[in-house]
Amino acid sequence: MYWIEKYEQKNNTKMQDKNYKAANYTVEIEIAKSPDDVFNPVIDVSKWWPEQFEGESLKLNSEFIFSSGETHYSKNKIVEFVPNKKVVWLVTESIRTTDNFDWTGTKFIFELTPKGLNTLLKFTYDGVVFENEYDRLIQICDMTIKEMFYNFIINGQAK
Repeated sequence: MYWIEKYEQKNNTKMQDKNYKAANYTVEIEIAKSPDDVFNPVIDVSKWWPEQFEGESLKLNSEFIFSSGETHYSKNKIVEFVPNKKVVWLVTESIRTTDNFDWTGTKFIFELTPKGLNTLLKFTYDGVVFENEYDRLIQICDMTIKEMFYNFIINGQAK
């Protein structure tokens, strides 16, 4: 598959750059709702993700863009979509212009597992970071899932 090959090639090149480090971080939250009631908010990223969203609704092979002004841009493609269970998007283009950081090839993985009457949402960032930014990655992932998404699904607002 083209996207997987591109992912592997980009990360192999980056890993030769001493400034990049492989990063795999997972955060989980338990939500007092069924997987059916969690999945639609997960894929409604325009309402809770911390950056501006542009594109079509999320489904297999859909593409979308996240941006923060002129400093942060990523183009993404849904590469796995299993309703009420899993969504994976792959970053196909990216740039943070303040330092030329490029996380192309990174995967954002959302997995939903029933846990009694609740749902366990597991979010994984699987890609690269600058070697000195792993702590920043943890803070951003935790804020995005534990605060923004959680507040959106519970209160209807990301903040």
